[in-house]
Amino acid sequence: MTLMMTLPFAASVQAQEKEKADTAFLTKVIPGIAASIKIIEYSEKNSSDEKVKDFAERVAKQHKGALKTAKEHAKRLKVEASADPDKDSKEMIDKLSKLTGTDLDVAFLKWLSHIHHDTTLFDNEVKNGADADLKAFAKSSIDSGNEHLKEANELLAKIKK
Repeated sequence: MTLMMTLPFAASVQAQEKEKADTAFLTKVIPGIAASIKIIEYSEKNSSDEKVKDFAERVAKQHKGALKTAKEHAKRLKVEASADPDKDSKEMIDKLSKLTGTDLDVAFLKWLSHIHHDTTLFDNEVKNGADADLKAFAKSSIDSGNEHLKEANELLAKIKK
């Protein structure tokens, strides 16, 4: 009898943990994407290489779409998440603003590679999230990020030659 009473409680606790994963994901990913957009747009405007500019423009467009989608998920799930770019964008833009030409392009591509290499936040949502649509968004974001990572590394290799 006791076991039967604890099973629904355990399921309820597990559901709450999954909902917490959704909330944690959205509260981290929304400001992170917003910050990335600012950095990407800065690099797009200031890049010296047309291929890097075109790439930055495409990535910014995709990140803007991801931000819109993440905000829609947050609204639907009643999660409060600030879209204000975090201090990381200000720090990175300050670093990039001290660079010009190829140095700027290389620093931007290295930064972009770094942010797309670490998928821990998205992997955690795919594995532990409660909301199927949000999990699908996280999985799709990993796939897009892998494409960005591959292209950034290819451009980096060409620029460094």
